[in-house]
Amino acid sequence: MIQLRGGKKLPLEKVYQLVGKINGIIYARVSTTDQAKKGYSLTSQKQLCMERAKTKFHYTEDELITIIEDGRMGDDPNRPGLNYVLYLLEQGVGKKLIMLHPDRLTRDNTLQGIISRKVWSMGVDIEFVEFDVNPNDPESMLMYNIQGSIAQYNKAKILANARRGRIAKAKKGEIPNFRRLYGYHYNKQLKTVDINMEEKSTYLKMVDMLLQQKMSCNQIAQTLSQKGIEGPNGSIWYQSTVTRILRNESYTGRYYYGKTKVVQNNGKKEQIPRPKEEWILIEIPRIIDDMTYDRIQQAIDQFRTKQGRKSNDYLLSRIVICGRCHGAVGAGVTSKSKQRILKYYVCRKKQSKGYKVGSAESVHYCKGKNWRVDIVDSLVWNWCKHKMLQMDTVNESVIKTMYKLEEDTTNWKKEIHSIKERVTQLQKERSNYVKLFVKEKISELYFDECVQQIDNRINNYLDKERHIYEKNIEKGKVSEEEYIHENRLYIQTLIKHTLTPEEKRRAISIFVKQVILYDDDTVEIIPR
Repeated sequence: MIQLRGGKKLPLEKVYQLVGKINGIIYARVSTTDQAKKGYSLTSQKQLCMERAKTKFHYTEDELITIIEDGRMGDDPNRPGLNYVLYLLEQGVGKKLIMLHPDRLTRDNTLQGIISRKVWSMGVDIEFVEFDVNPNDPESMLMYNIQGSIAQYNKAKILANARRGRIAKAKKGEIPNFRRLYGYHYNKQLKTVDINMEEKSTYLKMVDMLLQQKMSCNQIAQTLSQKGIEGPNGSIWYQSTVTRILRNESYTGRYYYGKTKVVQNNGKKEQIPRPKEEWILIEIPRIIDDMTYDRIQQAIDQFRTKQGRKSNDYLLSRIVICGRCHGAVGAGVTSKSKQRILKYYVCRKKQSKGYKVGSAESVHYCKGKNWRVDIVDSLVWNWCKHKMLQMDTVNESVIKTMYKLEEDTTNWKKEIHSIKERVTQLQKERSNYVKLFVKEKISELYFDECVQQIDNRINNYLDKERHIYEKNIEKGKVSEEEYIHENRLYIQTLIKHTLTPEEKRRAISIFVKQVILYDDDTVEIIPR
């Protein structure tokens, strides 16, 4: 049986050879949360799915492919394994998609519907070991959708409860999920944070190098590695590590919990800062006083004479990544020729300053070429301009973003906006009552009364909206359509000529989500 894991794919020729030979595709997925909470394992999922394929459909192992997806969130629509499953099905490989449970497919009810319909539209059956679903049976589909909603609710509930518990623990002076803090260690028995004397000594040496010996953070990293002192994460000292340690206020005895929060968007985790008033102060043993900490910050600031290269001439700010290591790419080195100065995009991981402990040998995560700014910018801008010129009309959002055209802020415009928000909210309320009625949570009489009241309120708001529009048309104010039309013509004329770099950057940000640069000079443009 063929098994693919870690984003591995079959050669195209092999895929074509498997058409008609493979009858079932087994999809198994775990995330860290699932393994800890439910004890799901990839091996057990695979075995149970294989047993179902053999006993119910009489498939042999040669008629099955297993796609393993480990460490990916259930609400992520861009899972490599799942995407490859859909690709194989589109190529005609497989007649049945076999999974343990619907929550292995996804934990998002909307995404569950989208993926399921896509699979069924290809004439492929979905088989769950622990759940029966029939796309032609309304009652079965109702239960399938309810199950998806429950899975989504359970995940949100688990996350909310876990966060509530961590906050309660922090308010009692305990540190939940204590992360590595150089100079300290966590005493599990006493549940306290204690000083690591060896690392404390190294930290004070770093402070002395900065304040007394006037070394930069890069020089400190190099010196520590020369002396053979182990770094926080092993055998390399990075300039950024030294800076981060010396910037950390925790060494004054003030440890703040909840400075950031993790949000999930399409299965991807993102850490965003919290307002300072939401931070929870936890006192730990101090190593330096406040005055010393302030002197450290001033010394680091004095070394930061260079704030980075100006990126006025670079069109692709913050949207370029390296095709080698997927690190961020930014404004980098310049070189001089006889005729002009050439600028280059450089991978940030290539520029990172790190030194091996013991030898102080310079370390780079990424090695390879840089990319000329003029060539890359020209290619992306021409692609973007072609997209704009192809459009019959320029979208309203394009106009407003490129030229920062603000909404009319008169009272009647604000009132219209407020009405639309209220109508949207009422429509959501109406939808909730429909769901409750379908699930038989409320009676038909109560449902009719509630929906009638909501419909009356919606109609009143819509009447008010029409009245406001009619009143302002009578006053001869320029209509929204005329306003947008004039600016469409202006932009379509302007993009054929010269735009400022700032205007080009705005346009690119609308049409381009990401640009990936490869060593063979391939430029991959991912549109929005």
